Amino acid sequence: MRKYMSIKKSVLIILCFYAFVAINIFADSTYEAEEQKNVLFISSYTENFMTVPDQIQGIKFIFEPYPINLDIEYMDSKRIDTKEHKQLFYQMLKNKLNNLTPYDAVIVGDDNALQFAMDYQQSLFKDLPIVFFCINDFDRARVAAKSNHITGLVEAVSLKETIEIAQKFNPLAKKVVAIIDNTLTGKGDKEQFYNTKDHFKTLTFEDLNVSNYTFKEFEMILQEIEEDTILLYLSMFQDKTEKAISIDEAVEILKSNTKVPVYRASIGGVGTGLLGGKMISYFEQGKSAAQIIIDVFDGVPIESIEVVLESPNKYIFDYDIIKKYNINEQLIPDDAVLINRKPTFFQQYKTMLIIMFLIITFFVLVIFFIIRDNIRRRAIERALQESHEELTTLYEELTATEEELRSQYNEIQRYTEKLENLQQKYEIAIKGTNSAVWEMNLENKKLYFSKEVSNILNRSIQENEDVNLVLEQFLLPEDRALLVKNYTEVINGTKQEIYTQVRIKDQEGNLKWLLVSGKHLTNLGGRLKFINGIVLDITKFKEQEAYIEHLAFHDSLTHLPNRIYFMNKLKEELEQAKKGAVLLLDLDNFKEINDILGHTYGDMVLQEVAKRLNNCVDQKMFISRFGGDEFLILIYDEGDSKITDHYINKIRHALKTALAIKEEEIHIHYSMGITRYPHDSNEANQLIMNADTAMYKVKNLGKNNHMFFDHKMTENLREKAYISAILRKALREEGFILMYQPQVCVETGEVVGFEALLRLKDHSIGPNLFIPIAEEAGLIIEIGRWVTKEAIRQIACWRERGFGLKPVAINFSTKQLRDDKYLDFLEKMLNDNKVDPKYLEIEITESILLERKEDTTSFLNELKLKGVKIALDDFGTGYSSLSYLTFMPVDKIKLDKSLSDRFLEMENIKVMDSIISLVHSLKLQVTAEGIEEVEQYRRLKIGGCDYIQGYLFSKPLKVEEIEKVYNYNYVETIK
Repeated sequence: MRKYMSIKKSVLIILCFYAFVAINIFADSTYEAEEQKNVLFISSYTENFMTVPDQIQGIKFIFEPYPINLDIEYMDSKRIDTKEHKQLFYQMLKNKLNNLTPYDAVIVGDDNALQFAMDYQQSLFKDLPIVFFCINDFDRARVAAKSNHITGLVEAVSLKETIEIAQKFNPLAKKVVAIIDNTLTGKGDKEQFYNTKDHFKTLTFEDLNVSNYTFKEFEMILQEIEEDTILLYLSMFQDKTEKAISIDEAVEILKSNTKVPVYRASIGGVGTGLLGGKMISYFEQGKSAAQIIIDVFDGVPIESIEVVLESPNKYIFDYDIIKKYNINEQLIPDDAVLINRKPTFFQQYKTMLIIMFLIITFFVLVIFFIIRDNIRRRAIERALQESHEELTTLYEELTATEEELRSQYNEIQRYTEKLENLQQKYEIAIKGTNSAVWEMNLENKKLYFSKEVSNILNRSIQENEDVNLVLEQFLLPEDRALLVKNYTEVINGTKQEIYTQVRIKDQEGNLKWLLVSGKHLTNLGGRLKFINGIVLDITKFKEQEAYIEHLAFHDSLTHLPNRIYFMNKLKEELEQAKKGAVLLLDLDNFKEINDILGHTYGDMVLQEVAKRLNNCVDQKMFISRFGGDEFLILIYDEGDSKITDHYINKIRHALKTALAIKEEEIHIHYSMGITRYPHDSNEANQLIMNADTAMYKVKNLGKNNHMFFDHKMTENLREKAYISAILRKALREEGFILMYQPQVCVETGEVVGFEALLRLKDHSIGPNLFIPIAEEAGLIIEIGRWVTKEAIRQIACWRERGFGLKPVAINFSTKQLRDDKYLDFLEKMLNDNKVDPKYLEIEITESILLERKEDTTSFLNELKLKGVKIALDDFGTGYSSLSYLTFMPVDKIKLDKSLSDRFLEMENIKVMDSIISLVHSLKLQVTAEGIEEVEQYRRLKIGGCDYIQGYLFSKPLKVEEIEKVYNYNYVETIK
């Protein structure tokens, strides 16, 4: 009965243990708070941005067990980043805070949201704990953390770790190629990419800039990448035609044109064609931020929580790509996430299997306790039997002892030989690394050196030397103090080893660098008795390190400081609240030098310009190469504009005389933008942007000059951005309309055709303003196609309504020459609407003939072959129109209004008659534009002009108004 009760108690104990385990496995712990907490999460994106859902899930994962209410507000500043929009968001949030239950904490999920919280901390979130995460700007994070109420974690891209795992996957890789572009993101990616170069001595670092090619050209380049390359996708948003694509479109190009795996360290593309890498986990970032909030609610002071500088990044790979390229799965980190991998049987049924295991284990243990007594009895019997067998075998073992001793003797002999070999290898290693062994006796303070130390010091040294004498004799004072400090820390037990770099002067007075390392040894009583170590000559490594540092901060072509060096200098100036000026100098028409004379010649020009600029440097001037043909110049302590003018004149004088390159003289012109700090800004990147803005203003005004930055320039940029946004919205939402102005036959007065003129439906912005902006923003190709489609559709519509067909003219921009598929598009529109090409007329200006003459001529000839009419618009505003008329395939000449205003006066009428006669002699028709007076019409009729267009007869009209005058005779109204 007692034995049964013992078994019963054991079973109950096991049941309690498994119940405890099950509860801990299947139940989360709960946070018992006295009252519900309210937390506000602010994001500058929207809920549709790809990173935001992961951030929110991470936060909710931590908050779920707690009585915490999470509210979310979206700034949407990634799409609308203006002061007005930010102010509206502030007012909206302030109104909510005044009318809702107060918040207990705030979480911000990106740089813009953090800056908003910093700007309005006092007015909106006074004394509230604020936790940030997913922050790219480390400087902003450091500034924010200075507040006693703000902390968080930053977002660091794991480029180094991604390249390391790629090198493991492909040990034969010889180089790393990064895909970048010329966007601001691409430039930042390129800088981060090359900052990791020093970690990989065996790999060559290169970049592929998609902005130097069209996307079609880039596809061909991708197809040529060999298997010895690690291909890293960073930025691929815009090609050289300024065509933009999304990340999904970029992934489609990459996976269709590469024969090597494509690595990625940022979100997007993994699971749809890219292999992946060590990537930022926005879910983990959200968890970490939420956990800090929980810690604060638990009573941890927020000012005691340090900013987390290490991102909780994870390795994420596409399992399909792993299989596609036969990558060894054993090389994949254990904690990596594998997308597209089917779960194993255990992963699918993990919970059920654990429960079954616990049940089975329980029954096994019950059975175990029931039969335990039986097993014990049998064990005793077995032990007696084994004891007898052991006595039997003991004699046999004694017999074998002699043979075993003989074997041990032979083994000792072999170990002796191994020790001799190790001694030889030790001597080889010591000589090969130019190092020596040392030992310090802590009892008598004596140092022992191996004989190789004389080769390092270039002088002999006693076998046993007093430590103080050695330090005094060989080391520099400051290094001697450092080594003594290390030694003291080892003696006191605060450090485990000595590891420090010191400098010595050898017998010839040469400075050498030594690495001194060592560890302590204790006796049987645990007392320190010796310190043993090695001393290694690292002079060559230090020289290489200095050379590499020079390369990191200097341009390899001109040997000037590079952009990184310049930015460090500028930030030092700004941190010390000094005054100064930043000058951005760009060589005019440098691309033509490279295209005509070659890049080698262009490099020599850059070297000579750098040399002349460097000759201007003094204590108040710092020059660096910004990149390409741009140079950044820093003027220190500029408290007076006269100082800046002095250096501007100094630069002008330096570049005034011609450069002598390969026995040829070349005159250099440049455009220079100037901004002052802190007058214009106290932020480094903003100052660069200011100088760049001023420089491009000089370019637009004719080049070869300089200009100081003015905030009105930024206003002009904002206005362009505003109009550009209107145009983009108009393309998306049918915000354009075509107006039609009649073209009247001079002889009959009948309407013979129309010119289609583009207008905005809901904005009174003229085409003279929005067309140049559309061309600059790269929208003119899409707008041009819309105009073509709408004009052809209207011709077909008039035909269906019973109107007799008349030609419609549309304007063609020089920028539309970049639309390689325009002719195919035009032919499809004509065929789809069943419109004869002769009813479409394309008006070009003389400026289009200056763009790629051979391509332009070919384009116009193809239009003629399709049957489309061509008119030369704005005739008389250029300088070489007459010469073009002899070979360009045009059908009609449209005289600019300025010609009519000037040459239809009686004293100049013969000039107009001569122009019309000349055009007719070339078998071309003539249309006079901008005619507003009856007398002008009469004189043109006498001169033989074919057609008239202008306000005399009609302004541009909407479609319904045009149909009223479609067959109208205008001449009868003025007789």
